Amino acid sequence: MKNIEEEILTKLSTRTISYFSDDLDLKDIETTFKLESVKKIEYNDITTLIGLNGAIGGTVGMSVSNELALIMVENFIFGETTQEELEEMSAENIAETLNITLGNILTDLSIVQDGESVDISTPYTMHNKTIITKKLNGTMFLSTIMYNNEQILLSYFR
Repeated sequence: MKNIEEEILTKLSTRTISYFSDDLDLKDIETTFKLESVKKIEYNDITTLIGLNGAIGGTVGMSVSNELALIMVENFIFGETTQEELEEMSAENIAETLNITLGNILTDLSIVQDGESVDISTPYTMHNKTIITKKLNGTMFLSTIMYNNEQILLSYFR
């Protein structure tokens, strides 16, 4: 069995692919992902982080480019919107996407099925490229999903 960090990112990656394909109707998303233990994460233009508390601690993140964020918003909302409105909604959409996909996998985690409790914090979104490095004795995993030439980065660190 994988460790809990890898389990979280594997399930989150699978659910994210499904969400992008089925709910956002982005059919060109690759159905595979690359999961790796890393020493640093170089985030894209818009990144949302959500803390995990309870039986496990750590932070889960989703990061995309500005271009992909706009595509996501265009496929998420109905009706006419201006470019300015799309840009304003893009960061909130990333936060909502991570919140939905993470929330959907929590009950599937082995520790939750074993009776433990895991809570998630309020999403925090950054609007710039950021690098996070692994702290001493820390854990850091990165999952990369491709949509056309754009990366969807999912991360876990503590």
